[in-house]
Amino acid sequence: MGTMFLCIWIITLSVKKPLIAVYNLINLATAGGDSGYLFAAAGVLVLLNTLRALFLYLGWFSVGHGMARLFGRKWLAFAVPVIMIPFCYQILESLQSSAKPHFGMPAVFGILSVVIIQKLTKDVAGWGNTTLALIPLLFSFQWLDVIPRLTTLGFGWGEVSMAIKGVAFLLERDEILNLLGGIAFITVLAGGLITSELLILSTRQIRHMKRIRIQERQLSRLREEHLRTRSSRELQNLVHDLKRPLTSITGLADVIENSVSQENIKRHAKIIQRAAWGMNQMISEILHPDSRRTITLEEILSYTMSQVSSLDFHRHVEVMLSERESKITLEVNLVRLSRALVNILDNAAQAASEKSKEPHILLQVSFDGSYVLFSVIDNGPGFLQHQLRELSSGRNRTGLGLAFVREVALEHKGTLDIGNSDNGGGKVQIRIPIEREVLL
Repeated sequence: MGTMFLCIWIITLSVKKPLIAVYNLINLATAGGDSGYLFAAAGVLVLLNTLRALFLYLGWFSVGHGMARLFGRKWLAFAVPVIMIPFCYQILESLQSSAKPHFGMPAVFGILSVVIIQKLTKDVAGWGNTTLALIPLLFSFQWLDVIPRLTTLGFGWGEVSMAIKGVAFLLERDEILNLLGGIAFITVLAGGLITSELLILSTRQIRHMKRIRIQERQLSRLREEHLRTRSSRELQNLVHDLKRPLTSITGLADVIENSVSQENIKRHAKIIQRAAWGMNQMISEILHPDSRRTITLEEILSYTMSQVSSLDFHRHVEVMLSERESKITLEVNLVRLSRALVNILDNAAQAASEKSKEPHILLQVSFDGSYVLFSVIDNGPGFLQHQLRELSSGRNRTGLGLAFVREVALEHKGTLDIGNSDNGGGKVQIRIPIEREVLL
């Protein structure tokens, strides 16, 4: 790309029409004494010098970056433009080119602008943005070349620039040219600085958004891994549940095989039947969500806590169930309901661990006359308002396992309520109706 820019710069040197237009405007200003033509000539010259300088600077700017990447030397990106741009001007001067630009103070400022822009726009992606930042800076510096008052400081010693300023003195319009050139320099420079800053901010914003998207994808992968881990853990728990009655069956079968007492055989056979029935019921509930069994609240909690006992947070769980309410019976899918409660307890434990070194999770079961309420309350940070809105609308897909919990609640004609407790922690409740009269 650098070679292409330099080739375009060489081509612009051979194009004489713009310079002819500048001289024609100068002649018109001299012949008619009209300073308007003079100011127009200055504007055309500044524009022409800016375009020529742009391709020269971008060319060596690109070459410097390429050499820095090729040789692994970052300093080449700065050194190459600073050395080669003045060298190109000196070559042109020695060849006495008719299109020879003057390498004065504006050119020095132009080189400095390239170096500064390299620093300021190191986070700007693409040559297009870099060009947008460089054009107004170069354009502003070139205006210094046509300000008569700055000639003694080394500005505008080129042939065409001196011609414009000479005519300005003859027409006594040098002060006006000083004013217009100064205004153009300040306004265009300010615009260039603002443009550079906006491009930098825009690039940083884009990169920030990309980082956010990358983080979101990483979080999504972590959630998926968490769900897979949770599913694997739940499968292990279910296998463990099935293994217990199977162990009883195989163990008692060995006892029967070696038993000589008919009474022992009958007693152990009944135990085997109960274990086999329990395993069959469990498999049925796993395969069929609408499968139900009648079971007391105490047994539901006992079964749920047997699942939690293998998890790290089990010692932080407190169970609350009154003795009077413990004998109330429900028709539920025990396997799915217990899994839903374990999911809620797992989420509560994670939330509480984020805030406290001593997490506390309360699993409370209560009866209000027509509903049984399973409540899980933690001492974590609680839910944020936007999380509550998403969870209540069912739009949340954060991998918290609450979609499964809501599904289980609906299967039992119940509801899922999500909110915060009085102490600020999270509070999740499953409300299951009892369609018969309960006597306590």
